[in-house]
Amino acid sequence: MQQTDTTNNKPFDGLKVVDISGTVATSYACKLFADYGARVTNVEPPQGFPTRQLKPFLPKAQGEEPVSAMHGYLHCNKASMVGNHNNLATEPAITQADLIIYNPATLPSEDSLAGININTCAISWFGLTGPYAQYQGSDGVIQALTGLMKGIGEKDGPPIIPNGVQAQIVGGLCAFNGALGHLLGQLMGNLTQPFALDNSIFEANMCLTDLMAINAFNDNPLPPRMGINRFPPSYPLGIWPCKDGWLGVTALTPSQWRAFCLLLCLDDFIDVDFFNASINRLASADVLEPAIMRALESCSAEALFHKGQAMRIPLARVPTMEELFTVDQYVSRQAFSSISMNDKTFLAPSIPFRLFTTPPHFGGRVAALGEDNPIATEAKV
Repeated sequence: MQQTDTTNNKPFDGLKVVDISGTVATSYACKLFADYGARVTNVEPPQGFPTRQLKPFLPKAQGEEPVSAMHGYLHCNKASMVGNHNNLATEPAITQADLIIYNPATLPSEDSLAGININTCAISWFGLTGPYAQYQGSDGVIQALTGLMKGIGEKDGPPIIPNGVQAQIVGGLCAFNGALGHLLGQLMGNLTQPFALDNSIFEANMCLTDLMAINAFNDNPLPPRMGINRFPPSYPLGIWPCKDGWLGVTALTPSQWRAFCLLLCLDDFIDVDFFNASINRLASADVLEPAIMRALESCSAEALFHKGQAMRIPLARVPTMEELFTVDQYVSRQAFSSISMNDKTFLAPSIPFRLFTTPPHFGGRVAALGEDNPIATEAKV
């Protein structure tokens, strides 16, 4: 898969951004700037950023060092310099930057950036101030504190802890939005002094569970965990296996429910007034779900998807990991781009939002550790 830009103009041409921490959150915030043309420089310690050690790793031959595909995804089209983190104020990339993005927990001391008259954006688990400021977090901790974890899993037993780094990605996106707004403010003349933003990953993720936070604040009872594919107050809502593949189902309104029953030939449920209310269907899931599962097992997910769309039922064809790169709409939208790293090439997600007059980079190359240090650059020449 190969994508070429229709224009060389990028929204952030000329903007200089520096990442001095290399966490997932700081890396993702900087990735969004880099994808749209900013000159992003990673000032890494001698051992490299922590992202260089993150799974998944690319396939390797015997004796080769592991290469992090996650690092490649986060750091495409960025420069890499090995810098002196004990004296950041002397690093040329930092003193010449328009914006420094960092995690305060990675700094040698609290005053490492003191006296630097440059825009900064701190991204930490719980922010620089407040009751949790001194705590370290994790994606699982954030999922638990925001309430997302509570509703996932079997009815009896502990909840399921989601895998991955989603909480940090959301934190990085929030930081990007805040920093971009302040940079635009400076460009328009509304801000005349360097800004110092404080971005909490925890607070950024609260946007995903705003109703639960309001309910908790007002002492309203929270919905119980009811099991796999059972999410109050809606039913059916979830992903189910079919004869060949998986289908995402969201049938909420009475008309959608009746159409869904027609689609699966569930005639016994079509004219039951009790099932017109989604909350009643949820309460009757033990009766409805076996019939839904039996009907889906004899049908093609692809066929149901197209028939359901024609009947105005919100259905989605859910690809397996093996199918991701061949889904027609993903190919058409260029959802995945080719990344080159350590003489290896792999596909990774493209930037999630697009500008068409000034398009982003689609894929690109990942710099080796210290590749852009002056000595290394002279050696290459």
